[in-house]
Amino acid sequence: MGTLGNGLPDLPPEWGEVVIPDDPAELAEEAVKVRAELKREARARRRAVRRARWRKRLHLPERIDDPEAPSLALPLLVLAVAVVITLLSLVLIAWPGLTRPIPRQPNPGPPVVPGPSVSAPASTPPGTPPASPAAG
Repeated sequence: MGTLGNGLPDLPPEWGEVVIPDDPAELAEEAVKVRAELKREARARRRAVRRARWRKRLHLPERIDDPEAPSLALPLLVLAVAVVITLLSLVLIAWPGLTRPIPRQPNPGPPVVPGPSVSAPASTPPGTPPASPAAG
């Protein structure tokens, strides 16, 4: 890299030829792209800081696959699933009407009207079957 006549260093050769336009509006499209890229990078930095803060609060390692500091994520996930399944099964067992249908009251039918009582003839001794009508 050489220097210009004003003592400033020259631009790197990988930048290629730099053209400065007379009208700044010509750079509007490129400015939009650069702003979007800067926003993405800032969002990624904020996300990384937030993730690092939560890892520190939960005493988790920097990397999940670090053999020196095993992660608690998988055991906590298994424990949470087991607790949810246990609570659901207890609710299903204890809640009336969820596991078996409630029996309905049988329909009694039409009311029974009391009529004249029918008794066996007095001449038949007790214990003998009543006489059947003669078939004729």
